[in-house]
Amino acid sequence: MRTAPRLLLLALLGAAARPLPAQFAAGSPALRLDDEPPGRVILTEPLIHASPRYVLIRIAENRLYVVERDRAIWSAPVGTGSGFRLESAGRAWEFGTPRGVFRVQRKEKDPVWIKPDWAFIKEGQPVPPLDSPLRRQEGMLGTTAVYIGYELAMHGTDSPELVLRPDPEERRVSHGCIRLTNEDARTLYHLVDVGTPVLIY
Repeated sequence: MRTAPRLLLLALLGAAARPLPAQFAAGSPALRLDDEPPGRVILTEPLIHASPRYVLIRIAENRLYVVERDRAIWSAPVGTGSGFRLESAGRAWEFGTPRGVFRVQRKEKDPVWIKPDWAFIKEGQPVPPLDSPLRRQEGMLGTTAVYIGYELAMHGTDSPELVLRPDPEERRVSHGCIRLTNEDARTLYHLVDVGTPVLIY
């Protein structure tokens, strides 16, 4: 019986994200991929038992699955964190997608990106005040966003070609968020509710 992963995941489910147990960072024995049809997920047991529906994001293949109990009901390619590191004036940012168990906190249509300090620094521009209209960027997050943490979301994009690259390694293009095409982001918006668990590993 695989009771240890079940108990560990139940303990991890909370409002805040926490690190995954080591066995999930390396891949779960409860999950395998089928070749027929390609990419179909087969779960020998649900990875999350506290909710009948949850989101599973496999960073190794840059793919998102919506899972209903023990079967993936929908899937889409995603872009994830590039791993790039930015340093400036004693501050540092690392743009990787965090692993862990999260929950959907809110959903937005036509989201506006509030540009953080690092975005101006990366572009070689002066950092404006927090209330500056220069920080408001429409369209950068696509048409839909599903937030799972502070400044962490599964959202659309104004550059869908980056998400649709065939090689998963070439889809490591974000600053940490999970990017989808706008069409896929809208589908996800309707498939999940506030409180839906999201497992990233």
